[in-house]
Amino acid sequence: MLALLFPVFLAAAVEVERVLALVNGVPILQSDVDLAEVAALVPRQPGESDAGYHKAIVDALVDLELRWQDLEAAAISSRVPVDMDAAWRATQKRVGGEEELRRRLAGIGLDEAAVRGLVRRAAIVEAYVSTRFGPFVRPTAQEVEKTWQDELVPKLRAAGKPVVDLAEVKAQVEALLRERKLTAEVERWTSDLAKRAEIVVYAVPAPGPAPTPSATPTPPNARTPDARGP
Repeated sequence: MLALLFPVFLAAAVEVERVLALVNGVPILQSDVDLAEVAALVPRQPGESDAGYHKAIVDALVDLELRWQDLEAAAISSRVPVDMDAAWRATQKRVGGEEELRRRLAGIGLDEAAVRGLVRRAAIVEAYVSTRFGPFVRPTAQEVEKTWQDELVPKLRAAGKPVVDLAEVKAQVEALLRERKLTAEVERWTSDLAKRAEIVVYAVPAPGPAPTPSATPTPPNARTPDARGP
C-alpha cells in the first residue's frame, strides 16, 4: 500500500507527498508520521522538542518497516494471531476517545482507515515479538534480587520513599526485567535487519523544506509504534 503512495509530481512539479525515508525502496511518508503522531503510536519523552519527536517517529517507523518486511518475506505476517479490536480500543483510549481521534484525523485530512492500517501492522509485529522472544526473557531469581538491591532500593532511598520487602514487589521487578530483556532482543533483531537493508533517511525539519539525504543505514530506535495502551 505504501508503495502506491510514492511521491508523484504534477506537470507543474507540485509535491503531492513527501518521502522522509526509504527502507529497501519502500517509502516512509510524511502522512505516516502524521498518523503515528495523532494516534500517539510513538511515546513522546518529557521535554522532547518537536524536531526531536519528529525524528523519533521517523526512526520508529523505519524500524517497524524493517520488522514488517522480515515478517512478510517469511510469510509470517498473515499467520500471527492478533486481537485487532483490542489494539484499536487501546489506540482510541490513548488519545482520549473515539471522538478525539476523529477530530485529530480530520485535522490532518486523513481518515480512520489509514490509521487502522498502521495500528494493524504495529499490533502484528508486537504479537510476533511476544511469541518469538517472550518465552526467553524470564529473569532469574538472582537478576531480580540484584536489580532490587543494587538499582531500585537506592533510587527509593534517594527519593525519600519507603523500602518494602522484595517479596511485596517481586512481580513488578520481574515485569520490569522482562520488558528490558524483550526490548534488548527486539533491538538485536532490528539491528541485524538494518545491517542487511538499504536505508535512506532524509534529514528534514517538521515542517521544513524538501528533504536531503542523511547517512545510511540508520540505527534502530527503541521507541516503536505501539498498538497497546499505556
